[in-house]
Amino acid sequence: MNAHFFIIISLILMISPPVSAQKQNLKFEHISVEEGLSQSTVYAIWQDSQGFMWFGTQDGLNKYDGYQFTVYRHDPNDANSLSHNEIFAIYQDSRGTLWIGTGGGLNQFDRQQERFVHYIHDPQNTESLSHNTVSAIYEDKTKTLWIGTQGGGLNKFDRQSGQFVRYQHDKQNPTSLSHNEVSAIYEDKTGTLWVGTYGGGLNKFDRVTERFYAYREKDGLANDAIYGILEDEQGYLWLSSNHGLSKFNPATETFKHYDVLDGLQSNEFNAAYHKSRHGEFFFGGINGFNAFYPERVKDNAYIPPIVITNFSIFNQTVNPGKTSPLQQHISTTQEITLSYKQSFFFL
Repeated sequence: MNAHFFIIISLILMISPPVSAQKQNLKFEHISVEEGLSQSTVYAIWQDSQGFMWFGTQDGLNKYDGYQFTVYRHDPNDANSLSHNEIFAIYQDSRGTLWIGTGGGLNQFDRQQERFVHYIHDPQNTESLSHNTVSAIYEDKTKTLWIGTQGGGLNKFDRQSGQFVRYQHDKQNPTSLSHNEVSAIYEDKTGTLWVGTYGGGLNKFDRVTERFYAYREKDGLANDAIYGILEDEQGYLWLSSNHGLSKFNPATETFKHYDVLDGLQSNEFNAAYHKSRHGEFFFGGINGFNAFYPERVKDNAYIPPIVITNFSIFNQTVNPGKTSPLQQHISTTQEITLSYKQSFFFL
């Protein structure tokens, strides 16, 4: 059995006062529509550089200052309003620009003017966004913005020209993106871009050749539906999926898997994941979320030997003896010779 340090937490926001030696008192704060949240189903959370909390819901974008909400919704009479009310991704880039992934395209928020610039899919323009449902947004070390969609694959976005380069699955090309539903994007310490998909496993992108190399269940991945990707200090990638957590070693291309027997909230996760400034990992699932420090997750390398403790023929225990098939205890016996009349036995 694996030694583990997974902690299961089943509520979203936790504030804990000083812990006494006798009892740990926890106070959970529940923020909902009664406090001004536009809708109760929250898909995305982001804290910007100014300290504001942003919440993406099924019905609107919310800015929270700790006291009250400012809600942004689509207004059909306002071309500068949010393009769609369903929010799947929120991301602030290195320039301080806030990007919103919606069910109706990518939105760039102009804080000064309080307006949204829209980037949407145009069937007649191959340099437009590949699909209007934006599920992931990520800026790499070169300041390139990557946009993942649900059905249109991966996009590389040129913010100056407003043009997109599409990377999509091609059945005729084994080095294309493995699946067009992109759920997570992450750049590791070496500069390698990793793309998690919902149904096509994990993809490693070679930016020089523009080829993708997929890792799927047949390659040792626990499940082909990847929700989150985080990197620890040792360079291992931690992947949340529909079959637990996987720890991936990019150097050896090997996986180590963890499931409910190791303390996970469930084998099924979702798109909520986060690495704190202190290195703590958070992965959300259908039964709360797990919080852990990856360096504290220790595997038990000891493999116990298999020992046979009993031997019976026709439900009768066989003891060592001169006329017995056993000349010594079964636990130390290397081989046994039986007659055809002794064909019904148990170990």
